[in-house]
Amino acid sequence: MPRLISMTVALIAICFTIMTLQAPIIANGDDKAEAGKEQPVSFWMKKKLEYSQNILAGIANADFDKIVVNAESMRDLSKIEGFVRGGMPGYRTQLHIFEESTDEIIRQAKKDNVDGAALAFTQLTISCVNCHKHLRETK
Repeated sequence: MPRLISMTVALIAICFTIMTLQAPIIANGDDKAEAGKEQPVSFWMKKKLEYSQNILAGIANADFDKIVVNAESMRDLSKIEGFVRGGMPGYRTQLHIFEESTDEIIRQAKKDNVDGAALAFTQLTISCVNCHKHLRETK
């Protein structure tokens, strides 16, 4: 049942993303927005940020079920996102690192290993930073 919910959320995300790819959101009060530069906010990023915050909360509280559920949801969403953005140069490499880190979080949480989950979460965070750097550089 959780996998069905994850897939439903992912399908909604695809529809939402396709509809909003050309409709960027501008942050209020942002210097870049004032300079006329638009900052697109992706449904993918909002959901992955939500999942990652929940994973961190799970790690902080040693709530292994919460870690697994959110890491699996994030992994499923990233696989679907990969179909949409997979043609971007270098993106597939970053996505692979992201998925490996997510899988390691799940493995460690299933072993009730909070230290291992925390290390894998750190690796996941680094992969996110590197991917966003790559995407900014390719624009």
